[in-house]
Amino acid sequence: MNVINWNDFSSLEELNKSLSMYVEENYNSKVHSSINEKPIDKFIRYINLIKFIPMKQEIDYIFLYRVTRRVKEDSSISIQNILFEVPQKYVGNTINIRYDSICMGKAYIFSDDNLLLDTIYSVKKIDNSKIRREHNFKNVDFSSFNPNDKENERSMN
Repeated sequence: MNVINWNDFSSLEELNKSLSMYVEENYNSKVHSSINEKPIDKFIRYINLIKFIPMKQEIDYIFLYRVTRRVKEDSSISIQNILFEVPQKYVGNTINIRYDSICMGKAYIFSDDNLLLDTIYSVKKIDNSKIRREHNFKNVDFSSFNPNDKENERSMN
């Protein structure tokens, strides 16, 4: 049953103030039948079991999707058919990834101890196609090749 008269509040601030007053003066200060004590007393008794998280960012990381991926030889992984570039030091390794499925532009590499190691980004295919690369091909030495040599001609046929 809804006992709140919503017309009594002209702003969100007034509603929040009323809620705080109710929680502090009524809810937390009365013995509850289900726990046989006041909620505030139970909270204080078990406060040593509460893990406080120092940074808001850590809370955000807790609620990300988690997957493991093996990094391919080209330093990439795929998450939901989206290709991500990974630092070369992870090639061949299986890594722990956390990501937000709503914002697939970046993901995070975490250690087995839940420490953030690196941030990775999805491959932008157009930008990636414009990157100038040095090819690691060895030059072929054709100096000993003589097209008039009969032995070379036989090996080519």
